[in-house]
Amino acid sequence: MTARGPSLGIRLTGERDCPEVVVEDESGSMVTVRVPLVPPDHWVADHRQRPGQVMSYWVPLLSA
Repeated sequence: MTARGPSLGIRLTGERDCPEVVVEDESGSMVTVRVPLVPPDHWVADHRQRPGQVMSYWVPLLSA
């Protein structure tokens, strides 16, 4: 079995019903750290729209 280092993730709905950063070190110290985040209003919705904005800009340029 190969040992892995700590993992880092972002969950949009964490244990407190808000986004959180999660660091898990299952193979080493067996510690999990959760840091709740309070982003500004509409931050998640705004960032979900950004990939579409990038595609609508670049796809026409790439297909020309």
